Amino acid sequence: MSLATPPRRRKRIKDVRCPAVGGLPDDIYHMLHHSFVEILRMRRSIESADARIDESMKAANESWDVLKRLRHDRI
Repeated sequence: MSLATPPRRRKRIKDVRCPAVGGLPDDIYHMLHHSFVEILRMRRSIESADARIDESMKAANESWDVLKRLRHDRI
């Protein structure tokens, strides 16, 4: 048995709680919770897509610069 501290558990989307809403029936609260979770999933998906687009643009620009330097060195 290891004495090392266990890895920190990352909060999953399903663990996120819908903000407290008083006086609503359970079925409506659960529907709101599922909608909230789906919105968070979409938001994270959009954020990760944006990050990938930024990385791709950076790689394309770096490739363009390398090709430009190669052309310049040939002349």
